[in-house]
Amino acid sequence: MFAVLALTPIIAAMILMGALRVSPPVSLTAALVGSAVLGFFVWGMPADLIAGASVLGALKALDIILIIFGAILLLNVLEKSGALEVINGSFSKISSDRRIQTVILAWLFSGFIEGAAGFGAAAALTAPLLVGLGFPAVAAVAVALICNSMPVPFGAAGTPAITVGKTLSEALSAAGIEQSGFMAQVVEQTAGIFASSGTFLPLIAVAFLVLTTSRERRFFSILEITPFCLFSGLAFTVPWYLTARFLGPELPSMLGVVVGLPIVILSVRTGFLIPKKVWRFESDGNAETSLEASLANVAETPVPAARISVVKAWLPYAAIAMILVLTRLEFLPFREWLASFGHIVVEKGFLPAKFDWAFFNNPGVIPFFPVAVGSGLCFGLRLREIFGVCRASEKQIRSAAIAIIASVAMVQIMVFSGRGSGDMPEMLTAIAQAAAALAGSAFPVISPLIGALGTFFSGSCTVSSILFVSIQFDTAKLLALPQETLVALQLVGGGVGSIVRISGVIAACATVNAGGKEGRLMALGCIPVVILALLSWLAAEIFYL
Repeated sequence: MFAVLALTPIIAAMILMGALRVSPPVSLTAALVGSAVLGFFVWGMPADLIAGASVLGALKALDIILIIFGAILLLNVLEKSGALEVINGSFSKISSDRRIQTVILAWLFSGFIEGAAGFGAAAALTAPLLVGLGFPAVAAVAVALICNSMPVPFGAAGTPAITVGKTLSEALSAAGIEQSGFMAQVVEQTAGIFASSGTFLPLIAVAFLVLTTSRERRFFSILEITPFCLFSGLAFTVPWYLTARFLGPELPSMLGVVVGLPIVILSVRTGFLIPKKVWRFESDGNAETSLEASLANVAETPVPAARISVVKAWLPYAAIAMILVLTRLEFLPFREWLASFGHIVVEKGFLPAKFDWAFFNNPGVIPFFPVAVGSGLCFGLRLREIFGVCRASEKQIRSAAIAIIASVAMVQIMVFSGRGSGDMPEMLTAIAQAAAALAGSAFPVISPLIGALGTFFSGSCTVSSILFVSIQFDTAKLLALPQETLVALQLVGGGVGSIVRISGVIAACATVNAGGKEGRLMALGCIPVVILALLSWLAAEIFYL
């Protein structure tokens, strides 16, 4: 009974967001109020404890919101200055094979944008670019969403993974588990599990493209491109995994592309693993041409004059990657210096736990914000224009910020509900006990699907983890399973769920004028979601469970 009561606010939020199409800020704010009411009347929490837990959640949410703001600000500055158009245009001249364009744009370029910006920006950016190259709108949105799933757990400079650590901080402290060591294992296992299943993502996306847009030679068109797709998958996932393991969650998606993209482009230029027949859409006029003719057409394509060179357009992201590396390596002094400078500590009192925040160690503050402003000035924007972009970026993330604050505050109420006068376990423990009793040893099979479900409704892997990671953690403890592995499966599932997240599908469809196709895309997207969830569970079972 207590588990059902504790889940009521979360279920209500999902129904509001999914069935009734109520916005995430309103839905999650309602869930916050519901948790507070339950905490007061059922769990016997004093009003000041509920208020203190809510404020603590809001303070923790600020760290997340700043990362999102800094990443989106940089993306908007590049778009305003025209640098983003230069970056996009540099990809369209590599090959005229639609399958290869899918791999390069939807898999690699999209992965870099997700790693740098997150917030659903990658799919919304990639889909119109593919349409501009001649892709059917529905197919463009579908492959953009499918390929964008793997970079999500480490997207926006590691925000979802970083949020997991902040959400579990109290539970880890209570269990006597050292947070940094635990999170290092979570990040490594997340990377290991998703690298195993995500290597197949380019092939899944290309197969979806061929099967939904072609009527002839579909099987052979998929079969002949399979070696290249698997090679491209490994070109990204190997450096992605190594970066996560040795540098942490902030850089894998960006460095995975930095390493993988030149390898894949070299493969295309040299013809390595490239089919001799170039696959095109039937609407292109000539469904297939020879590889030699395709390369000739690409070579003859005029390159439009640009005020910003390709190298200069990429410099902001190169600076972001370099600064993040320098400030995350433990043997260098910059990480410790940033952590000590501008350190904000709010001692316990009104708050139920101490709030400790290294402000300048937040990636949104350094390096995203100064690089965004500096890039705008270097690309010829005036200070007034940069200020306008800042205001537009703030408006863009306002809705997500409210949703994140409400969800983090709700989780904090659940975390501290055990301090109430009622003789009952805290809300999250009650939920975990019920989940363990129902699923038993089979719980790891549904673990990634729980994460996917949270992202589907909330539109955010970060919010999904805030809602469910504590349940995964507590359930693992009850079932004597590795807690870091189930937390990793939550993150993987949150990334997988981005394929069908309501807000992401709606936003991507809006960018290509494909309104009314959302239901079909979400229904079709369930197929790769289930495939990836099962592959991820199998990888976890083999390597970690």
